[in-house]
Amino acid sequence: MPTLNVLTEDDLIAAIALELGSAPHWLRAGIGDDAALWKTPRAHLNVITTDMLVDGVHFRLASTTPGALGHKALAVNLSDIAAMGASPQIAVVALGITDVVDEPWARAFYRGMADLARRHGCAIAGGDIARTPALTIAVTVCGDVRRSDVRLRSGARPGDVACVTGPLGLAAGWLRHVQMHGDDAAAADAVTGNDGAGLVADDALRLRAAYETPSPRVTEGAFLGGASATHALMDISDGVSLDGARMARASGVDLVLELATFRRWCEERPLRAFGSSALDLVLHGGDDYELLAAVDGRAYHHLAKRFRARFQTALAQIGRFERGSGEVWVEDQGVRSAHTPRGYDHLARTR
Repeated sequence: MPTLNVLTEDDLIAAIALELGSAPHWLRAGIGDDAALWKTPRAHLNVITTDMLVDGVHFRLASTTPGALGHKALAVNLSDIAAMGASPQIAVVALGITDVVDEPWARAFYRGMADLARRHGCAIAGGDIARTPALTIAVTVCGDVRRSDVRLRSGARPGDVACVTGPLGLAAGWLRHVQMHGDDAAAADAVTGNDGAGLVADDALRLRAAYETPSPRVTEGAFLGGASATHALMDISDGVSLDGARMARASGVDLVLELATFRRWCEERPLRAFGSSALDLVLHGGDDYELLAAVDGRAYHHLAKRFRARFQTALAQIGRFERGSGEVWVEDQGVRSAHTPRGYDHLARTR
């Protein structure tokens, strides 16, 4: 199998372009030119975001397929676009390669990325390739949004319901599983949790998919951004405990997390296999890539009903926002206590 030691950069770029297929009509110039050109609606605002993934920090190359890695590298950026109520348009990819990258690996990586991009109408318009000590992936996505649909994390108001677009803790469950059993994929067949319950293969596969191939909530973000009852949006990447605190601080309100919803998730498969540690995974685990929304309390039930009808899943209430100064509280069976937010901190540790 040829490696990049015998491939030229032009050869690899040509192979990538072939894998990505033809560009949409609104991409006026993409791969092959010095920069990309695209057209956005005049009345919309432009949105841009970027994320970096590094081997040994954000993923484990030895236990991740290139297709899944390409998917996730784009997904984490699409989640940021979704959190603004926006739609993605183009992506550019800076790839820091090592000797593990050959043409089949690169084509599988970009195939995984392109499949997800096509699902959300996003064109991969180019990027850069360089040799680096560790495999490094930096993706930048540009999108657009109607001015009236922009939702920032600073918009939460007292009386708003705090809600999320899907269950939390599944990706963190996979990471905990790997910590317990190692990177060997065979370890996914079964695991015994703290309460002695077994995690069967189907449940392990669900956890793994949540971590390796998350589904960015782009359509859900546009739906929520288009609703006047939605006052604030952000994506949950570092754990709802920490990201919820960020929304509260940015909005100048307090967040009260109601543990009843979190406990229900802990009691369902596959998280119940982790016993008493499941609540920690749900609150602090991270890598969820669901959306956290602040919704007018008077309109929440109506919006949640519309959300379920549209997406066949719940817009789950996890708490509420109150007057305050950015503090976070937890409430369990009517008893409230102060809460110290925790989650993934890129400057504090690695995974």
